[in-house]
Amino acid sequence: MLTWLGHATFLIRLEGVTFLTDPVFFRASPLVRRLCELPVPVSQLLGIDYVLLSHGHMDHCDEKSLRLLAKGNPQMEVLTGLKMDSLIAPWLPGLRIQPAGWYQEYPLGQTGIRVFFLPARHWYKRTWNDDNRRLWGSFVIQTPRLTLYFSGDTGYDNHFQETARLFPQPDVCLMGVGAYSPAFMMQENHMNPAEAIRGFNEMGGKTFIPMHYGTYDLSDEPLGEPVRWLQKLEKEGKVNGRMKILDIGEVYKL
Repeated sequence: MLTWLGHATFLIRLEGVTFLTDPVFFRASPLVRRLCELPVPVSQLLGIDYVLLSHGHMDHCDEKSLRLLAKGNPQMEVLTGLKMDSLIAPWLPGLRIQPAGWYQEYPLGQTGIRVFFLPARHWYKRTWNDDNRRLWGSFVIQTPRLTLYFSGDTGYDNHFQETARLFPQPDVCLMGVGAYSPAFMMQENHMNPAEAIRGFNEMGGKTFIPMHYGTYDLSDEPLGEPVRWLQKLEKEGKVNGRMKILDIGEVYKL
């Protein structure tokens, strides 16, 4: 089961284990408000086992959201990139935080699920003097019956081909398709729909689910443009697999 909560936040339940990706429930920054309501009260987000935190930008890593989650889920663990623990540990006293480098696997005990931290083409900055001091990345979740890829924030690059060599034909790919305009500023860090589909095709993915659009106004493209572009690509036969565009709050059976 998978539910899109907006932007890059997905509630994912696999083999009895519950994951939450990049939880941001409120503003994306002091200047960027949320354009749609969270489809479920934060108080009802219970039983979270693992938070997957792709990087430290404010629209993916929010102190208020993480603190509220931890209050209702004192058992949860955070899986993230190298040196992110020093940022978020003061917000989450007592919680286990596992940082990893690219291509590393997180030890999850006897869950029967494997989670890997993989590359992404992005960057880190949260204050005026901390450029790229903490690592960013993507994730693969593997169960005995399914492989799920979560892109985090990324521009298009050859890491999709590298991912395909390690995890061929992922069953579900959650990939960003928004915040791409103007290209001269955004292309290094985010993908437009055509670039995301190219990466999906290179991985040999089976089901493409777009994210990172419509929840916050972060760039110059119209809010509805990513979906229209994706639908055009699908109509033209450019998607080598199934595409599922979710409504916020929609439940998708894995």
